[in-house]
Amino acid sequence: MKNIIWVIILYILAATNMTAYAQITQITDFQLLESNIKNMDSDTLVIFDVDHVLIMPTDEYSLNRNPYRKQLWHEFKLRSSEEDFKFLRSIAVSSAKWRLVDPSIITVLSDLNNKNISTVALTSLATGKFGIIEKMEDLRIKELQSVGIDFTNLTPFHGELSINELKSMHGTPMLKAGIILTAEVDKAKVLEHILHKKNYYPKRIVFIDDQLNNLESLEKLCAKLKIKFEGFHYTAVSLMTTSTVDEQLENLRFEILEKEHRWLSYKELASRMDIPNSIITP
Repeated sequence: MKNIIWVIILYILAATNMTAYAQITQITDFQLLESNIKNMDSDTLVIFDVDHVLIMPTDEYSLNRNPYRKQLWHEFKLRSSEEDFKFLRSIAVSSAKWRLVDPSIITVLSDLNNKNISTVALTSLATGKFGIIEKMEDLRIKELQSVGIDFTNLTPFHGELSINELKSMHGTPMLKAGIILTAEVDKAKVLEHILHKKNYYPKRIVFIDDQLNNLESLEKLCAKLKIKFEGFHYTAVSLMTTSTVDEQLENLRFEILEKEHRWLSYKELASRMDIPNSIITP
């Protein structure tokens, strides 16, 4: 009986210790994160997911958020070869215009920089060549820079690093310009590799991601490495309404993409159909 009691006590202590090291909070804006910056120091590493946390395509260029446009892509994939689909999809991807999910992130990043808090981006994005895109990693850097975000002066990881050991069908995980690109490999696995390679072990990691499974994965890694973990499950984009689209315009858009290999803006589509720009809304 005493042995059972001791097992229960040890289990409670272990669970309590785990709780002390980890916490995940759901947020819809960056106010809580911003208020927490004053409690961070040089032993803290802040990690931001990119898609749907820092940036997102404008409604006109989002490939998956609008149901009708998503359906057209699905149908297109079914009737195309893999290479043809990659080629045409890459044209749309490379043409996209991006926006900040929340403009206040610029202030957050500035505050982190002013306090010398190490900060990096962590994205699942594929790397290497994709259709007409020579390097997906360079496109990601360009997308972030187009809205005023650059991690090169924030990151504790200088230089570039390719992780050939973790290569996947989506490319080679890598570190470049303060951005960790996992090529769809588990984020915690890639981060752990970089921490070991760079011999860098912060006392605290703060991670912001829109996918709960990514947060839970890093939470386990931090428990393993005895690093205090604070996660923020950022759900702002999931609460945004999707804009309606004109089905006739979208059908024309895909027809032109297939025949002319161009992904036209709504303004360009309007001129094709002789429709006033003022009534075109993506």
